[in-house]
Amino acid sequence: MLIDILSFYLPPHSTDRSSFKMTLLLGYTVFLLIMNDLLPSTANGTPLIGIYFSVCLALLVLSLLETVIITHVLHRGSLESGSVPTWVKRLVLGCIAKLICYRVTISPDSMSGTHCGERGVPELLPPDALSPGPERQLALINQNLQTVKDMMESKNHLQDLEEEWVQIGNVLDSLLYRLYLIFIGAYAIIITSVWCIWYNM
Repeated sequence: MLIDILSFYLPPHSTDRSSFKMTLLLGYTVFLLIMNDLLPSTANGTPLIGIYFSVCLALLVLSLLETVIITHVLHRGSLESGSVPTWVKRLVLGCIAKLICYRVTISPDSMSGTHCGERGVPELLPPDALSPGPERQLALINQNLQTVKDMMESKNHLQDLEEEWVQIGNVLDSLLYRLYLIFIGAYAIIITSVWCIWYNM
């Protein structure tokens, strides 16, 4: 469980964390198969250590599920899925980020919901498209410069969208990590208390 907690420090945007958690879950499953024959059988049902192992397995599965969700959120920007909804930005980048004291570099109210890339990229005109003349040449240069400007603005807009999704994924990852720590701490206290009550310590 400590290794699983430390695995949250791996970068979530890569596949290293998910593959590491899957390997950890597989190793823990093999461990449970070995321990199944070694656990003592009691008349009252499942022993306390068996309950402990089962809940730990459920926690590992939840940890892997969290990693899958965060990886999906982080890759939404690169999949050109559109801009982040306004309510998601205000909830995640505004409320949740302040709640967990996470510093965001993007304002929740920044960027409009329009997607510049949907207009399409206009084609550059060839030099011989118009008849020769100084005025027509200047118009051609002006139109080509405007086309390059539109292309750069569209590219920058897509990068901003991807950065928004990355920020949202990082905030959610930090929130779920803190909730995971709280749940594991509460579970450790509960299982220790039950163990002390059972053995009258």
